[in-house]
Amino acid sequence: MNNRVPKISVVMPVYNGEDYFSEALDSILQQDFSDFELVVIEDCSQDSSADILRDYAKRDKRIRPIYLRKGLGVSLACQRGLEGSRAPLVARMDADDISMPSRLRKQYDYLQLHLDVGLVGSDYQRFRTGALGEQRLIRHVSLPELDAKREAEFYETCRVEICCPSAMYRRELALRVGGYRSFFINGAEDRDFVLRMHEQARVSTICERLYYYRINEGSTFRHNRSGRDAGRAMARYCALRRRCGLYDPLTEAMASGGLARLPRVLGLPSSVSIEDLQQDARLMNGLLYDWLGRRPCGARPLSSSTCAKLYLGLISSRLREDGGLWKGITCFARVLRADIVCSLSLLGRAISKLFRAAWFSLFASKVMRSDLA
Repeated sequence: MNNRVPKISVVMPVYNGEDYFSEALDSILQQDFSDFELVVIEDCSQDSSADILRDYAKRDKRIRPIYLRKGLGVSLACQRGLEGSRAPLVARMDADDISMPSRLRKQYDYLQLHLDVGLVGSDYQRFRTGALGEQRLIRHVSLPELDAKREAEFYETCRVEICCPSAMYRRELALRVGGYRSFFINGAEDRDFVLRMHEQARVSTICERLYYYRINEGSTFRHNRSGRDAGRAMARYCALRRRCGLYDPLTEAMASGGLARLPRVLGLPSSVSIEDLQQDARLMNGLLYDWLGRRPCGARPLSSSTCAKLYLGLISSRLREDGGLWKGITCFARVLRADIVCSLSLLGRAISKLFRAAWFSLFASKVMRSDLA
């Protein structure tokens, strides 16, 4: 066995991916950067994915297969791959996507040149494969390189503008922020991961198409959108709480006994289960915007640009639900009131500290004059 540490570890979870698995493996093995290991986590597939992996592993020693004894889901499979990787840089890859031959080299060079960047993505192409194997391009997504202003906006609004499977990141930093969290079972684990990475280091993009993202009939992008949107809302909810100086409910739940305690940590009725939070987008979006409207006075206020973008998202999401325009305007008013209350609370504290400092200065000067007299 080769014990030499490679420069890059590519982490690829696979579950029932026999249709496109070989194509994904070939796109990594044919990279023009060869100093890597390919860590493939086989998540108890019911098709021939495990057989395909064994065949490839026999032919190419850079492949390090991990066969799980029970299905863990994509989030925990990614975490197992991250923990099992050896290189200082980790590249993510989905088992039905395609990486351009220069992807690893260009992302490696970028991270070597920009030491303050913790994670880098790239432009990508969405495509669909038809019944006869023909590929139909859907949309080329061009992501502008994040300058200081855009990155600050990205951070404040807790938005993720990176195609997460196209990302390469620093392993040590990823482990420090906690890696991939088990709550996210429907495709939002990468979004939560990127938001936490961005709190510790810069994130960036390479303005070049290095990744092809496949839309197929079995992908989360097409199915279970409610679960995917619920995960995205939870990722944003946790990130906004951290921005306001409050505790992360997922971290709190895990520290107090596990994810089953999450509804109690969130102050929800006992009838709400962890499965409801993972699957019900309306419940999670309601939780997010209800919290925005009831933030405690001790929370740091959000910036005006952040509030404006959140308000627009709030109205748009509420208008799509029952209640129409009036419900959207009502929620908007509650969020606006909460932000004003937070701002006035902090302003009051600042004025109080100023008066105390002025009084102490005046008292000290009187004492000094009396001592001199």
